[in-house]
Amino acid sequence: MHIEPVSWLDFTGRGLIVLFFVATGIANLTKARIADHIDRMAGFGVPFPVPTFWIGIVLQFAGSAMVLFDWHPAIGTLCLIVFTITATAIFHRFWQKSDPMQRNISRITLLGNAAIVGGLLLLLENVR
Repeated sequence: MHIEPVSWLDFTGRGLIVLFFVATGIANLTKARIADHIDRMAGFGVPFPVPTFWIGIVLQFAGSAMVLFDWHPAIGTLCLIVFTITATAIFHRFWQKSDPMQRNISRITLLGNAAIVGGLLLLLENVR
């Protein structure tokens, strides 16, 4: 069995991607944040907000683990892409915000998440 050495760019890039998703996932697991996310999802008309929230958490952590441990990393990357697009579509509809500051924050977050998806697409190309 021959194991290819991992470049420092690949190692660092994957580590930063995983760090982002794990850190935000952990931050969203407080009782107050869980309730807030589920309440907002219900307010946005998301069907089945409780299971939808927990499916998102599973996608976030399972995808991160798969990328980190290089175990079916393409599937893990797809999990992170689906999570990011779905969460962005639910929570960052900037055009619906009436407060200019909240609208701007959501617009910037949406654009940042688009860049994250771009990085994940590059990772997907690298791991498949």
